[in-house]
Amino acid sequence: MLNPFFIQGTSGEQSLVQDLINEQLKMYGIEVYYMPRQYITEGKVIKEVLYSKFTSAFPIEAYLVNYEGFDPNSILMSKFGVKITDEMNLIISKERFETYVGELMKGISNVKNALRPNEGDLIYIPLSDSFMEIKYVENRKPFYQLQKNYVYELRCELYELEDEEIATSLPEIDSVRTYDATLQLSGIGVTATANTSLVSGAIQKITVINGGYRYSSVPTVNISAPLSGKKARFVGVMTSRTALLSSQSLGTIYIEDPGYGYNPNSTPIVSIVGGGGYNASATVGIATTGSIGPIFLSNIGQGYVTEPVVTISGPVSGGTTAIAKAFLNGTGGISTIRIVNAGYGYTQTPTITISAGSSVSTGNFLFNEIVTSTVSGASGRVTDWDAETKQLKVTGFGTNFSVGDVIVGAASSAIYVVSRAPQYDAAETYDSSDDIQDEYDDIVDFTEVNPFGEI
Repeated sequence: MLNPFFIQGTSGEQSLVQDLINEQLKMYGIEVYYMPRQYITEGKVIKEVLYSKFTSAFPIEAYLVNYEGFDPNSILMSKFGVKITDEMNLIISKERFETYVGELMKGISNVKNALRPNEGDLIYIPLSDSFMEIKYVENRKPFYQLQKNYVYELRCELYELEDEEIATSLPEIDSVRTYDATLQLSGIGVTATANTSLVSGAIQKITVINGGYRYSSVPTVNISAPLSGKKARFVGVMTSRTALLSSQSLGTIYIEDPGYGYNPNSTPIVSIVGGGGYNASATVGIATTGSIGPIFLSNIGQGYVTEPVVTISGPVSGGTTAIAKAFLNGTGGISTIRIVNAGYGYTQTPTITISAGSSVSTGNFLFNEIVTSTVSGASGRVTDWDAETKQLKVTGFGTNFSVGDVIVGAASSAIYVVSRAPQYDAAETYDSSDDIQDEYDDIVDFTEVNPFGEI
């Protein structure tokens, strides 16, 4: 029979039970943070969430009922890759939520329901430094003891951050990221400078006649030395001959040093060796007088995002103007300038002019501010900024930046240019489909040979 000292349902009895539950949660529970989801944009047909954000986090005590999937052996292999399926059930006080969290949620815009916990909201767990998403809220368990319910049971799964914005102003929460993009930005640009000299009997140009096939690396391009003078030097650049990666060919040959002393009546021998391929061939043209020699950099410059334009002044009394192309190093400077055409007819050393590096460089980014590219429209939230190295780390919604993007800070108005391809760092690995594909490519390696035949 029921306890005769309880009337089974008076407000005093219910308050006693609620107080006992609250006290037990504070004694045996863990402190978590409840983060209500703000729905900013939804689809019109099935109401799918297009964009949402989390800007508030409220500490509340919760009892950890159980947890599953936190051991290494619980990682699942699916057709979509490797998935981590950590789950946990948490119990929170109904009264504490309604009188504390619920009241604060009423002042937040775009929240679906402030009267109870909502599916889709997040729970930040300091113990594991991770987010758990509420998948289901059970509010009738235990079932109406003394004619009332006293707790919510939150059934949660590990949250996979996508394009949501997390900006709670709590560093321990805002610093938890699914991925970060590290952007190398350019400082104030410094224009590179270069010089050359005049030579006679130089290799004016080299033309690829046949790119060959099945090259796996860049072959070496050699040329016979002149009877009296200096031997020319070249460097080749590969291109794909077909859609198959295993069938590459020699696309372009640049002149690093045109040499001198070659006789146009005695054609030098050009040989292309190595690289694992076959049949590449090239021919050269010789200028008798007035060609440029190798180009030397006196200043590699700074702040280059894309390869600058190299302009060489033409010969005074007619002839062919020399053409050259610049190549960048990994830090925004020029690594080398190679010759496309050494020209002829020069009687005076030509002037080499290199276009200026980026001059977009001002201000300092602020932690947690939104930065946006005025070029591609990519955006993200600042997690770290090193003013000395000009390295910016961003995270969040649409961090697909690219070289040449002009990055502007929404709060700081700082402006810089992305000078290097972004590096993406996955802090929490939820999905390893790309890793599986890379492993597969190592097993079935089409770069060595096409097992199904060669085109």
